[in-house]
Amino acid sequence: MQAPERITTANAWRRDRMTSDASAPIAAARHAIKAGDLATAEALANQALVARPNDIDAIEVIALVAMQRGDHGAAEKALRSAIALAPGRRWPYADLVRLLLKLGRTGEAEEVAQAALNADPDNPDAHAMLGSILAERELWQEAATHFDRAIALAGEHPQLLTGLARTRMRQGRLDEARSLLERSVSADPDALEPAAYLAEALERLGELEKAARQLDRAEAIARRQGTDVDLQRSVLLGRMGKPEEAVALLEGKPELSGAARLQLGRLYEKLGRYADAWDEWVHGKAELAGRNGRRYRAAEVQAEAGRVLCAAAKSHRAARRDDVAQPIFIVGFPRSGTTLTEQILASHSAIRAGGELPFGPELHELSRKGFADATQLRDHYLTRAEESGVLAPGARYFTDKMPDNAFWLPLLRTAFPDSPVVLLHRHPLDVLRSVMAHDMTHGFNCGYRLEDAATHLALVDDLLERYRVAGVGPTFDLTYEVLVGDQARETARLMAAIGLDIEPAQLDFHQRNAVSPTPSYAQVTEPLNDRSIGRWRHFARQLEPIVPIVSKAMERSGYAG
Repeated sequence: MQAPERITTANAWRRDRMTSDASAPIAAARHAIKAGDLATAEALANQALVARPNDIDAIEVIALVAMQRGDHGAAEKALRSAIALAPGRRWPYADLVRLLLKLGRTGEAEEVAQAALNADPDNPDAHAMLGSILAERELWQEAATHFDRAIALAGEHPQLLTGLARTRMRQGRLDEARSLLERSVSADPDALEPAAYLAEALERLGELEKAARQLDRAEAIARRQGTDVDLQRSVLLGRMGKPEEAVALLEGKPELSGAARLQLGRLYEKLGRYADAWDEWVHGKAELAGRNGRRYRAAEVQAEAGRVLCAAAKSHRAARRDDVAQPIFIVGFPRSGTTLTEQILASHSAIRAGGELPFGPELHELSRKGFADATQLRDHYLTRAEESGVLAPGARYFTDKMPDNAFWLPLLRTAFPDSPVVLLHRHPLDVLRSVMAHDMTHGFNCGYRLEDAATHLALVDDLLERYRVAGVGPTFDLTYEVLVGDQARETARLMAAIGLDIEPAQLDFHQRNAVSPTPSYAQVTEPLNDRSIGRWRHFARQLEPIVPIVSKAMERSGYAG
């Protein structure tokens, strides 16, 4: 991941470095750096430091020389020294964040960016950098907050518009993302990133022909830069019903990214090449896990589950707040039908779609540290929901379909004891087949190896049984296959459990304008169908080793192997 380029104005840039021209050795050192004479630049900076040991501009030269030489240790030492000497200066933070990101030390880079904001809350560079880092962690709302602030401080810089648009797209706010990207493309028509993201937004909105034309423009930019948009073109062709053409773009490439291999596997599955599909998924997942450091730590997750149950057992239940809309929690393993269920619910006039709200772990952290009782947990959750924009006027409910909420359910039930909790059941082997086909970090990064995904599925299923016994389990069970078989009856049953009458729009949920930001976005724009039921049978041999792990979960939900 790269931090964004500096987005401060020229005047702000000069103010931040205004002392350099006052020193002849420093001015000469800067000239030497431009000329590529690093030895002279370093000598001049050291000469200045002899006279003035705390000369911040001389330390900057030392840092710049070290960075150009690739001496990362010396560069980091100089930049940290500059921050200690002049905590109000912006450039040392920015340069140190970029260096740490280059070295793969993302956590430390985030700490430095936050320190920059602590020193200067109106630093647009720090907001932009922190927004980029949080976006890589898929903390979309937090990232959006920082991009919004950077834009307020520095104006509609194309890079900031693109960063904010990316967060909005991942939140499912596609119309807003489209507008931001159109402005970014207009301001910088030769930039690849906004051009490609605009094509993606159009594709997700279902405007496939417009997406194709926009992708043509992005491809022309990519070629000038010596790269391509073949993966994105393949996704678009797949949506347009042209899997053979989509495969041809990726097949035979000398090197494919993990994301490209997952896409190729999905295309192979459409073409009936099931063994090839599975092979691509396994290798694609391994590449993504290795590159991003994603690993499932089963023992730690098991211990965390015990702490959640223990904390919930000690907590009283909060009273309902009638001044705001109430959450409807939709839980279930990823790829179990949670997105479909949200789409059906949010087609009701009294329910707003909240998407995947990442507040469950926050409640656990507050509870674990003893900072909050059930009432405070409730208010923290509602405050965060308001910040996310889901507490819309006029709605009685909003959905929270974060799959991981099944893990944190006791805390959510103590904070919202009257809220419906809809648990999705789907054949575990269909779920695991789908998990292998997509990149997702849900479930503590369990989805990068089949064995880990199966282990976590079994753990969550056991937890839900324990939660039921403790009185903090789901309030309504919905089976994906039964819903597909009788949509009207199951939707009416679901709405009765929530306390609302069914509305006709819920049976035509696929016509709803808003689109899910999850991998299910294409499926939920179609009428309900049974094409996803039983697909695991094509991969029975590959799934066979993990059947013993999930056998109890299958038995509980009435599924046969």
